[in-house]
Amino acid sequence: MGHGALAIVVTTLSIGYDMTQPLLAGIVTDLSPNRGQAIGLNTFTLFTGSGLGSLLFAGALRLGLEAALVLFGAMAVLMAAAAVPVFRGEIPPRAPAAHG
Repeated sequence: MGHGALAIVVTTLSIGYDMTQPLLAGIVTDLSPNRGQAIGLNTFTLFTGSGLGSLLFAGALRLGLEAALVLFGAMAVLMAAAAVPVFRGEIPPRAPAAHG
């Protein structure tokens, strides 16, 4: 895989993170009326995931950059597939009815 293709893969992964992290923050704040605890959980998972992700990726680099990116991509697809049944029943809260 050439440098241009690797740049596209890394950019795509970054865009995916940038698009899902704010959504996760929104979901987490809807978990409980105790917003402070929800934001604490969000922050904990964000920094724990960043640290563990970096550590695991550094270990996977022993297999080579291409193999590490394929491994992480495969894990992301598997985790997304596992999340679909978990969040299938989730519905957005109803907006208050307008009186007019």
